[in-house]
Amino acid sequence: MPQSVSVPEKTLEHWSSQYVTYRYLSKAALWWPTSREDISVGWLPKRPGKAVQLELKTTTVTGVALHDVLVDLGQLWEYHTRPLGQQPFYAFPRPNWRGNLTAAAKAQERMVTELGYARSGAGWWFADWMILLTTAQVATVLQHDLAAHGSRKRNTKRRLVRFDLSRSTAKPAITWGSGVATPQTIDWLEFWPTLEQCGRDGWPQLIRLPERIMPPQGPYSRPQVEGLLRQAAYMLTTDEWDHNEPLVALEPAEDRNYQILRDAADVFGISPDDGTGRGNDNRLAIFLDAQALFPAER
Repeated sequence: MPQSVSVPEKTLEHWSSQYVTYRYLSKAALWWPTSREDISVGWLPKRPGKAVQLELKTTTVTGVALHDVLVDLGQLWEYHTRPLGQQPFYAFPRPNWRGNLTAAAKAQERMVTELGYARSGAGWWFADWMILLTTAQVATVLQHDLAAHGSRKRNTKRRLVRFDLSRSTAKPAITWGSGVATPQTIDWLEFWPTLEQCGRDGWPQLIRLPERIMPPQGPYSRPQVEGLLRQAAYMLTTDEWDHNEPLVALEPAEDRNYQILRDAADVFGISPDDGTGRGNDNRLAIFLDAQALFPAER
């Protein structure tokens, strides 16, 4: 059968943006970086908080009951060679329908445009079937293909995962890469509360904190950073925050701690274009201020 996507990536991007906006209201800032453009510290609101990126992928329908998630190796190579704090999460569907999502929704007398909202019902709401992996996890699944490719050159794609719904839509057969061990995915609805509590070890994220509350010596542990973010949230709530005072940026290090990002203005910016074209980036960059992370501190 002809190959087609099950749901447009732009639709997933739109639904994801709606979700973040509704969940965090004015405490979230969103933007959409262009290809090869990293998060710039200078773009972030002058408030303590954290920034993350999502690379949104869809599934390609490759058979009556087969869904494949395809990854551009050049894009993955670019993401994986960036510092950990600048790498995105890959977010994509774990489908519980066969074929095209619009047709599947119509067969159940549902409007596909409603699936961006919880009112669409359990199992139909996009947040019920989206999952995430870190860039590092994706690179591990595709490590042999990625090593053989070895460059930022775009338009060479490999299958990250196949969902086979031939026998069951509730429990599809899942095959990762070339048969590697199953990575630990995280469900969309679990991701956000986990992120609010400083995430998990190895998660890519940039943290911004008031310079005046930083202990003099690093590195900083994840619980320590969580405590500093909580303190920053209290400062925002009690109007102890001066928008003109300096902030420091922290990024995760390989030892599971966080380190201050030195010369941030030089580290962040636009990567050089090697003439291979824009590619197919569908990134959503998100900044959550400290009050969004600790609602109880409001």
